[in-house]
Amino acid sequence: MKKLEQKYYAKWMVLPALILFMVFFIIPNCASFVMGFTDWSLFFFDDPRWCGFDNFIRLFGEKNFWVAVKNTFYFAIVTVIGKNVFGFLLALLVQKQTRYNTFLRAAFFMPITISALVVAIIFVSIYNPTYGLLNKLLSAVGLESLTCDWLYTKGTSMNAICAMELWQQTGYTMCICLAGLQAIPNEYFEAARIDGASRWQQIRYITLPLMAQSFTVSIMLSIIAGIKVFAQVYGTTNGGPADSTHVLATFLYKSFGNGYLGYSSAVGLFMTVLIGVLTFGVVAVLRKREVEM
Repeated sequence: MKKLEQKYYAKWMVLPALILFMVFFIIPNCASFVMGFTDWSLFFFDDPRWCGFDNFIRLFGEKNFWVAVKNTFYFAIVTVIGKNVFGFLLALLVQKQTRYNTFLRAAFFMPITISALVVAIIFVSIYNPTYGLLNKLLSAVGLESLTCDWLYTKGTSMNAICAMELWQQTGYTMCICLAGLQAIPNEYFEAARIDGASRWQQIRYITLPLMAQSFTVSIMLSIIAGIKVFAQVYGTTNGGPADSTHVLATFLYKSFGNGYLGYSSAVGLFMTVLIGVLTFGVVAVLRKREVEM
């Protein structure tokens, strides 16, 4: 009897989490897949009809949709590069196990524990053109000519949101890179120092190749976060000014808010396919560059 209990104990413990995952993830996503091919809306809530690819034809014909795609890709590219470059540099900075570095690690990681909407509210205040900290600082150091309304100037709004995302998320990438650094045997660096390798040569020929697995994980997560971006835009500009920060998630949100349930499901399905294609494609390429230790 005890052997039988031990055999099924782990499976029974997993069951509640599996049920929640099915109810709140698998079933809604399957339902959304079906809804994307219907004309279901709040105006005909009790009479959804199959419309095939009409939602996607309409979607690809909308100018605002392609603006959202362009902005989403811009945000994703800037943040993927920024998170991984700055995250790696921070990991190198705090690599050694000291009390001071332990404090720095906690300080760099702390922003990720804050809600994205709360961070958005904070940065709305920082970017405020009248009393915002950023403009005050620029004026204090004699760069008053650079001050502007960061969130509502078309040329700076998306970059301001990207900077906010980098401030919040780079610490998480740092942790992934730090784990990769600590997994590299110290003997490799000792042998390189004996052979006269400089610090830069050690990073280029030892650290970067052996951290390829960590970069694969961090880049994959960064791509997913970049394509799914919503709270950062919604909490700051809500897609403005003049749709210069309009992204796919805000496009979906506005479509859903207007009552077009089937159409917004089609947008969500497009985002799912886009994330899948980009993620698997990038991971397939990066996997080939990984080095076994």
